Amino acid sequence: MKISQRLFDMIPNMSVNNKDRLKILNKIGDYMGRPFENRLIMGATAIATQPFIDEHNKRVDKETARTSRNRTIGKIIAGTAVGCIVRSGVYKLIQKTTSEDISIDRWDNFLTPRGSSKVSPHLQKNRLRNYRTVAATLIAMFVMIGTNILFDVPLTTRISNYLNKRDAKKKVQMGNADSSTNTNKYITPAKDRIKDKFNLSSGGLS
Repeated sequence: MKISQRLFDMIPNMSVNNKDRLKILNKIGDYMGRPFENRLIMGATAIATQPFIDEHNKRVDKETARTSRNRTIGKIIAGTAVGCIVRSGVYKLIQKTTSEDISIDRWDNFLTPRGSSKVSPHLQKNRLRNYRTVAATLIAMFVMIGTNILFDVPLTTRISNYLNKRDAKKKVQMGNADSSTNTNKYITPAKDRIKDKFNLSSGGLS
């Protein structure tokens, strides 16, 4: 805890007074904090780094490393795809059920915190936005406990098996190409090389 706090203390503090720049930063923070976008960024980062690390693992042989890489790719693609779909759906549901108007209980304010009316108007929008993000993330986590078993696992297996079969096919094709190249090479016998060297007739050596 002390080490992490020291790292944070090393980061210089900066105040942004420009309203336009502050607006842009708020939009970026809001965008990156949303469940769908956040999961997509995580998936893109993972696909760009983890397969490379697995493939260049020096502790295992090349075939095992490639199998591990394919499994990692399958996990990332399946997890990102299912995670984005679930989180996007849950976030849209939260948006439709968290209306700011809570004067009358309705479906569109079913999940709106009833204490939000006590918050000052200039803070309400930001508080409600954070509430939607947190609520959508938590609900999506519980939903994904089921989707991980129903969708992630079989999809991961299918993708990794496809990649493994493709690698095996490439290996066979490369082996066939090498063998055909070697068989097509004509090696001149030593007897014929001597004849050519000394310009001997075919009957000179037997």
